[in-house]
Amino acid sequence: MKTRTLLAILATSCLWFHEESPTARDDGPSDPLKVVVHVNVPDSGVQGAGLKNVTNILKEAPDTQVEVVCHGAGIGLVEKARTDHAEAVEALVKKGVKFVACENTMRLKSIKKEDLLPGVVTVPSGAVEVVHKQQKDGYAYFKP
Repeated sequence: MKTRTLLAILATSCLWFHEESPTARDDGPSDPLKVVVHVNVPDSGVQGAGLKNVTNILKEAPDTQVEVVCHGAGIGLVEKARTDHAEAVEALVKKGVKFVACENTMRLKSIKKEDLLPGVVTVPSGAVEVVHKQQKDGYAYFKP
């Protein structure tokens, strides 16, 4: 009798844990996900992997609001003359992804707004934008 009771308790607790587990997904209606992607590395392969991550996020959760913030050495991702990913950026812009370039970096590297890919907007500080998106706007942080 004790064995049956113990097994019943164990089975019930496993079901409870699974349903209440923080890793269990609830695919019911909810607010769209919000993600800020931080790009500050010059490596084209890493940048491309980050864009692929964004594409995969949008496949899994199409309503996700994504902002890609480029600053420092990562500004090349959105520069017409330096990027290896112009087509991927353009395709993501068409899907509603916001690409942002840091004006501080642009000033330091003598980059003009017309040097950026179409659809890229600017903000005074890329670093502040990343922090603001997380703290004020509730965006999750992602770095490729």
